[in-house]
Amino acid sequence: MQRTNVTRRDLIKLGGLAAAGAISATALASCAPSTPEEAAKAASATGSLEGVPSFLQAPEPITEFAETREYDVVVVGAGESGLSAVHAALEAGAKVACMQSISTVQTAGNMAAALDLDKTSEAGLKACLSFINYKSDWRSNPDLVEVWARNSQEALAWWEAEAAKGGVESKPYDYSIAYNGYEFFLHANTYFHVDGAHQAAAKVIGEALAAAGADFIFNTPCVQLHKEDGRVTGAIGRNADTDEYILAKASKGVILATGDYVGNREMLDFWAPDTKGLHQAIEFRDGSGLCAGMWAGAQMTAPCHTKMVHGEAAPVRFEMPFLFLDRHGERFMDEGCCRMGYLNEFSKKYLAETGFEDSTASKFFSIVPANWQDYYEQWDALAPYDISTNNAYRAVDPESWIKADTFEELAQAMIDYADEQPWSHELTVEAVVASIERYNELVAADSDDDFGKRPEYLVPIEAPCYAVPRGANNIDAMLDGLEVDGNYQCLDADRVPIEGLFAVGNASGPFFGGANYPMDIEGLSIGRAITTGFVTGRYVAGL
Repeated sequence: MQRTNVTRRDLIKLGGLAAAGAISATALASCAPSTPEEAAKAASATGSLEGVPSFLQAPEPITEFAETREYDVVVVGAGESGLSAVHAALEAGAKVACMQSISTVQTAGNMAAALDLDKTSEAGLKACLSFINYKSDWRSNPDLVEVWARNSQEALAWWEAEAAKGGVESKPYDYSIAYNGYEFFLHANTYFHVDGAHQAAAKVIGEALAAAGADFIFNTPCVQLHKEDGRVTGAIGRNADTDEYILAKASKGVILATGDYVGNREMLDFWAPDTKGLHQAIEFRDGSGLCAGMWAGAQMTAPCHTKMVHGEAAPVRFEMPFLFLDRHGERFMDEGCCRMGYLNEFSKKYLAETGFEDSTASKFFSIVPANWQDYYEQWDALAPYDISTNNAYRAVDPESWIKADTFEELAQAMIDYADEQPWSHELTVEAVVASIERYNELVAADSDDDFGKRPEYLVPIEAPCYAVPRGANNIDAMLDGLEVDGNYQCLDADRVPIEGLFAVGNASGPFFGGANYPMDIEGLSIGRAITTGFVTGRYVAGL
């Protein structure tokens, strides 16, 4: 095989992936480019873009506009991060537009966490940064995490107060985590109790921002960014009703607050192939804003991208390490890793069993003794980051669980439940009973010869007992977007800031950087979105 020189600059552009344009036409069949620039090089070398993902094929620049509007700051996206950026820019005296692909503001989630600086010491703050990095496989950008830590209290206080002005009250939730010998304190705004959850708060905040002078351009997806002399100077939107292009020019900067690409299966297969078979919960977040950023020279963060996988309602989000049984009625893991955010890592073989066509193949049951509450405090002391029976202020509800007086009755009730849902399964009474009896043998021997679970978690299952339906199968968000610096300014292939272009919320990264969203800090994703928009809007307006 002919060898080809690959420069360090090429590798940086690829975000850790070998790209066709950098290594020869021979490799093109087996490895696609990772950036629009690499796609262009591949086309030049081969005369073809066959095999190149469509989102890496930069279109011709749009130059004809039905309308041009002039602003200081243009925000693309009207979710938590976008609304926060609009507010901060307005407050700093800027003329602001917000371009949104659909007809309304739109957010996801119902809880946002902030670091309580009134209670947390400086050492505690730094321990919090270390904890987030630890949970993210040490791939976080520490500058981005610190922006959240030092500014989230102010940002979320604004969100909470502004929503309350519109009649949407938060039910606060306060908690703390000890790490490295230091304690840090968190405060969360929660809207679980509100019909429409966080969306209700966003709507009244959006109305207030419009009344304060922000120009919301709805039903107008951003399809490209406008550049002049290498600087991003505006956002180009296509009016969904007229199919005409609008140029919203920005003298100070464009802030991409477009969210992630969870609705784009082609992008998921490319950047996060480990999401195959999971249900895409939100289709309209199609990654188009990220594409516009890449076409303007911004770089996606290197894989693997952090994914948020949910699928358990609060009454059954029972995160204690009792016996877990899979779709066959068989034990399949060391249950010590019981947090919802990580359980998808154990489901891939079950998704494959259904040809990745049925996401419910990842569902399972936790088999729980009637005296489960007796173990909570001692287990929580052993692993405070992994054990939980609480989803914010909402506790699990045994009334939502399956209960039976014998193992055989429990097994049949599990089968009936799975059939009614419907869940993909191959449960039998015989398999379930045999698995429970085998587990009790291991408990009696005080040695988990099957999976090596720590002895403190080995407790017998005796009838009557419960089966708790569990399993995360919805991919709700991808939490890594365009690479940014500490000012949330987008970086090019050489890690040089791109003039006039910023990204916030899930359109930016790497904030987490690990394979999975760390559920240990409830609401951190939305708290980070609000904070980054809040901080960046003020910064861009002041340029």
